Amino acid sequence: MNNVQQQECVIQIDFVDRIGLGYEVFEVLKKHGINLLGMEATPNKGIMIKLSTPPEKITQMLMNEFRAIQGVTFVSLRNHLLYEKREHELKTILNSVNEGVIAVDVKGCITHINDVATQIMHCTRETVVGHDIGDYFQVRMPIQEIIRTGKPYHLKEVRFKRENSVIHYLTSGVPVLDEKGRIIGAVATVHDFKQVEALINKVGGQRRLTTFDDIIYQSRKMRRVVETAKTVAKGNSTILLRGESGTGKELFARAIHMESSRSQEPFIAINCSALPNTLLESELFGYEEGAFTGAAKGGRKGLFEQANGGTLFLDEIGEISLQVQVSLLRVLQEGTFRRVGGSYEIPVDVRIIAATHRNLEHLIQRGDFREDLYYRLNVIPICIPSLRERSEDIPLIVQHLVSKICTKLKRPEVCLTQESMQLLMEMPWPGNVRQLENVLERIINVMDIQAMNTDDALEWALLTANQSVEEQPVKGKTVLGWNLKEHALEKPQVKREKYNVHIKIPIPLSKKWPPLKLMVNEVEKQILLEVLEKYPTSRKAGKVLSVSSTTILNKMKGYGIEIKCDDEDK
Repeated sequence: MNNVQQQECVIQIDFVDRIGLGYEVFEVLKKHGINLLGMEATPNKGIMIKLSTPPEKITQMLMNEFRAIQGVTFVSLRNHLLYEKREHELKTILNSVNEGVIAVDVKGCITHINDVATQIMHCTRETVVGHDIGDYFQVRMPIQEIIRTGKPYHLKEVRFKRENSVIHYLTSGVPVLDEKGRIIGAVATVHDFKQVEALINKVGGQRRLTTFDDIIYQSRKMRRVVETAKTVAKGNSTILLRGESGTGKELFARAIHMESSRSQEPFIAINCSALPNTLLESELFGYEEGAFTGAAKGGRKGLFEQANGGTLFLDEIGEISLQVQVSLLRVLQEGTFRRVGGSYEIPVDVRIIAATHRNLEHLIQRGDFREDLYYRLNVIPICIPSLRERSEDIPLIVQHLVSKICTKLKRPEVCLTQESMQLLMEMPWPGNVRQLENVLERIINVMDIQAMNTDDALEWALLTANQSVEEQPVKGKTVLGWNLKEHALEKPQVKREKYNVHIKIPIPLSKKWPPLKLMVNEVEKQILLEVLEKYPTSRKAGKVLSVSSTTILNKMKGYGIEIKCDDEDK
């Protein structure tokens, strides 16, 4: 019989319970040399046995011998043991849902994981089941805390690196208890973070979840600011974000909220300059029914009530009226407020993050901002540097913005030459990142190439809103008037001023046009000659044209322009 190819089968045996019946079943198997692979009791006084058995002929013989045993009432073939059927059903259910599911036993070893979870966690079921979840992924997981504390958690963000990938997801988990209430395991759901963001953006147009990982920087100055923000995020004190328009104050506010213990509670933002002061007060504190003409029936909750337990971000705090300042001061001091038209105090637990680009100290001197409110808001001041103060961050920011813009415009990603990046780094960007994004999107829209460089004069003439290009036909030739205005901070020894360059390029009447590259090169050469005539050193000329002195020297050499060395260029 050992020479016959083996296969598996499951036989169900129902019987009237009596002592020794199971022993007789095993004796039949032993007599024929059949391996018992598994056994399970059935609810209706019977057993199911899984066998390694020869084909049908032997199977029928076994079933006949089982029927002959005293007390056996029914014998039949089955496809699976009951627990295997339940396991298959569970696996089918888990794989039919759109979220990842992970289950662990009381020791933290993975017992179940569905297909969605394996995709999110970058693993396979075969390699992970049976392993300690923390040891396998080499990071402490929230689900392990459930085993230790028995406390469920909701929508925790997890981010860690595994091999060459970043695993980023939101997870919720609950303990699994036995009939006596003892912890025997835990189960957690996992949601891919990018899919959660996409859903949030799609439903209701809400803003994405923002963390400190979304703040792009490499400069030491910005690193210190981020480290400070991370530290103070863990407390509950009021934070005042200060910085120019476009520096990312709301980005910081959202990241601070997500880093805090309030991250699972609401984050509500309002631009205080966007509403008239009469409406701002009712928007912040809500109103009772009949408080004013047009008030909604039953009244309305204000932003303080909506943000209860979470964070309220007050942008442009320097724009609010003295009347609203008084109401805001009260809620900051007492932790309570009254709705507009209300007669009772409402307690509230809200962390305030305020932001402004105004000089509040100057407003206090003018009597436009309350000094006592200033001290309540300015508990933890964080000054966000402007883009020109951290120009070394510009390459990373540009790379991120170009990728974002090209994706938005459904265009192949554009690359930047070293000279063009240097040009961007030398500009002052008074509108900061917001202006930089505006300029990049404008350039990418008008470009028909994939390399952004300074040779394409027409595109670079449109670099800022202060530049203009004029093209005028003049009897068989074109006059290109390139109006270059100051686009960088005034630097030592270089006086920035409006500078007009008029370049005449002969256009032949025949069909034999010169290549576009040659015409563009001629434009660049003429510009260099004009600028060098007024600023006769490579360093000064480079500052005027917002490129490095090395770039000027290389282009002078390429165009055969005489290099006049002086002390500055040595």
